[in-house]
Amino acid sequence: MEPNELIRFLRDCGVPAERLADLSAMEQLRADLARANRTTNLTRNTGEEEFWLLHVADSLAVGIAVPDLPAEALRVADVGCGAGFPLLPLAWANARLTITGIDSRGKKIDFVRGQIESLGLTNGRAVAGRARELARRPEHAGTYHAVLLRAVGPPARLLRDCRALAAPGGKIVFYATPAAADENREASAREAAKLHLDMAESPTISLPRAAGERKFVIFTRP
Repeated sequence: MEPNELIRFLRDCGVPAERLADLSAMEQLRADLARANRTTNLTRNTGEEEFWLLHVADSLAVGIAVPDLPAEALRVADVGCGAGFPLLPLAWANARLTITGIDSRGKKIDFVRGQIESLGLTNGRAVAGRARELARRPEHAGTYHAVLLRAVGPPARLLRDCRALAAPGGKIVFYATPAAADENREASAREAAKLHLDMAESPTISLPRAAGERKFVIFTRP
């Protein structure tokens, strides 16, 4: 892959120049992920190009749809964070974020915690549990300016639990393909109406090197 193509895309995502000048932290994450994946099933995408396109670029594409994320001091939850995407790239890109990864799978949370420490991401943390359970705790309930969900299923199934995590005025942001957004639009809109959430969709975003397309479905809590 042409490095400049990736850099241009990450710049469009709001990644600051000082981060773009030194990608060593993300390269360390790539190496650690590939090594850990030999013994623990963390991801299907382990190649170098797959990592940069389908993990880093895809994770950070949300900055195009929600420009506050790469720039502002926000409290963010990554629900179903898996092996740490988008949590780890976002925490690296914007040191002003305070971002909490949530996942029920202990081995993945262990990996994410280890990466937060080894990469020195003092603005990140990882919590084992489910959104529904954590939303009942005072330290999580109604506290997040943005709740992100990537590769976790259709919005209608998860909106209620995530609404309880979002602060007033907060956004619940689902990563989707254009086809999935089309397929789930009616059900998402019905559930949003029940929960009194405003619903919007981002324009379609093309990842570098024709690696795929993203659309973000965004719900805003009044």
